Amino acid sequence: MSKEDLVEYCAPSMEHPVAIVLGSGLGALADRVKVVRRIPYEDIDGFPQEALPIEGHRFEVLVGTIDGVPVVVYPGRVHLYQGYNALQVTSLVRHAHRLGCRDIILTCASGAVRDAKPGTFGLITDQMNLTGHNPLSTPEGAAHSLFDTPFVPMTGAYSNYLTTFAREAAAEVGVECSEGTYVGMLGPSFETDAEVKALGILGADYVGCSTVCEAIMARALKMQVLGLTLVTNKAGAADNSHEAELAAGNAAADDTTGVLLGVLRRLGGLQA
Repeated sequence: MSKEDLVEYCAPSMEHPVAIVLGSGLGALADRVKVVRRIPYEDIDGFPQEALPIEGHRFEVLVGTIDGVPVVVYPGRVHLYQGYNALQVTSLVRHAHRLGCRDIILTCASGAVRDAKPGTFGLITDQMNLTGHNPLSTPEGAAHSLFDTPFVPMTGAYSNYLTTFAREAAAEVGVECSEGTYVGMLGPSFETDAEVKALGILGADYVGCSTVCEAIMARALKMQVLGLTLVTNKAGAADNSHEAELAAGNAAADDTTGVLLGVLRRLGGLQA
C-alpha cells in the first residue's frame, strides 16, 4: 500500500502516523485502534508470503487512530529463528516508513539477564545484535535504495525523547519500569546458564529474539525508535517456555496498554 493510498483512506492528520510493532503477548493495544483500513501482511513488499503467525501474533496491519492519534499497528512479526532473513523480518519497518511514519515503537517480550523482575517493563536504551544477521548487509538494490548508506551509526539508536515519554507514561499509570540494554539472539531456544553469565559480563539487561534488526533498519531510514520490552521470565530458568511468555503478556495487558497510550498522547500533542 502506497502513501498515496493511505491518504485516500485516512484524514489529513495522518501524514505522519506512529508505527507500533506488537510482540508476543502484547497485542491488547490492537483492540483500541479505530480502524479505517486493514492491510494483510501478504500485501507488504518483502514480507514472506508463506509465513504463518506464531501464537500471540496476527498478520493484519491496522491503519487508523487510537484516541485521535494516527497509528499504523502491526500486531505480529516474523523472526530470524523461523528461517527468514533479516530483510524479511524488517519488512514491517520499511512498510511503516513508506506510509509516512517517522516514529516507531518496537515492543517485545524478553528474559531478564540481571536485576529486572519478571512482570515489569524495560525501556530499551541500547542494544547488542548477537543474531549474526544485519538487514543492511545485503546486495539487494531494492533495500539499499531506501537509505543513503548501509554504514549507519547505531550510537543513540533509541530516541531519548521517546524514552522520556515512556518513562513519564509509566510513572503516570503506576507501572514499574527498569532501563537497560537489550540483546538480540537468534533463538528459538532459550539461553543456557553459560550464555546468561556471558551476557551479564557484556552488560546485557534483557535478552530476546527480535527487535535488534528492526531497530537497525529504522535507524537507517532515519526513524525515531522507542524500544519497550515486557520482562516475562528470568533468562536461563529451567522452566522457561513460550506459553509462559504469552501468559505474562496477557497478565500485563492493562499495564502495556496504559504505557503505550501515554506515549501516544504525548506524541499526539507534538503533532497537534
